[in-house]
Amino acid sequence: MVRVNLQRLAELREDAKFTISFVSNELGYKTPTGYWLVENGERKVTVDILYRLAKLYDVSIDSLLTEE
Repeated sequence: MVRVNLQRLAELREDAKFTISFVSNELGYKTPTGYWLVENGERKVTVDILYRLAKLYDVSIDSLLTEE
């Protein structure tokens, strides 16, 4: 099964020195909690959000996924 690598998302955000608020705003969430829920595995990631995250961090979509 392929899943979003939540640890990688957090690492990329921290390496880029982006706040949860900044990423949340870039993705169009109304509050920072919107993205916080994604990083903590409490909200499913849509293909659109996955694409936008890959673009934001300048990485491939594949690099945001993990096989379990």
